[in-house]
Order: sequence, then structure tokens, then C-alpha cells
Amino acid sequence: MKNIENGYFTVEAALIFPMVLLFTVMMIFLAFFSYDRCILEQSAYEAALRGTGNHIKSAQEAYSQVYEAAGRLVEEKLFAVHDFKYDVSVFGEFITVDYDCVVNMPLMGWLCEYIPEMDLTLDISSRARRCRQTRTIRDCRVINKLINEIGE
Repeated sequence: MKNIENGYFTVEAALIFPMVLLFTVMMIFLAFFSYDRCILEQSAYEAALRGTGNHIKSAQEAYSQVYEAAGRLVEEKLFAVHDFKYDVSVFGEFITVDYDCVVNMPLMGWLCEYIPEMDLTLDISSRARRCRQTRTIRDCRVINKLINEIGE
């Protein structure tokens, strides 16, 4: 009789363990997703800023520097994405960096078949204004001087 009573633990463990394991794996991949999203957002803005320097004279030069930086900043840093691609555009005063990729999470592809609104793509975009930093600093100093004169 004692052996029959101890068997319930094995049955419960066989039912609960797969759910706990799945939950743990999903939490790990959610952490990878959050990390990858943060890396992509930060890298997109940093790459866009690389093309706004005083030493950059032409849009073509800005494009080449930003394109190189956009690839180098995320190189070997992403965990849970695939089909990664990026695009850089330089129009007028703005530089835009776009990252596109698909999130790789277990069971989410299967779940997306049943929930059509669910999207596993990350589309990160960031923009920076091409301006002369020294001119911007001078303009800020003029504005601060005017504010101080009004306050006195």
C-alpha cells in the first residue's frame, strides 16, 4: 500500500515539469528579446549620430560612415533574431537608420498561425539631424544669454 501512495509525486512531476520548463525557456527568450531590442534602438541612434560630425562634408560621406557603423555596432551582439538587415538613408538634414529582423522564440511561430495579429518582427528606426555642432552650441549660448538678460 505504501508504494501506491508514493506514486502520485511522479505523476504530478510528469505533468508540471514540462510546463515549468516551457515557462523558464520562454522567460529566457523574452530576456533575449528585450536585450536585442535595446541593442538595436541604441545602435540605430548611435549610428545615425556618427554621420552628424563637423568633419563630414557631403551626404555620400555621411552615408558611408553611418552604413559602416550601423553594421559594426550590432555585430555579434544579437541573440534571438534572424533575417537581420539594415538600411541607411540621408535626406537633407536628417540621417535615418532602420533595422529590420524577425524574433526567434520557441513556439511563437506556431502561435502566430492561430493569432494573425501577432507580429514577430522588430522594425527599429532612429533619426538624427545633420547639423554643425559648433553652430548649435553657439546658438544655445545665445539663447541662454537672452534668457539670463530677461531674468535680470
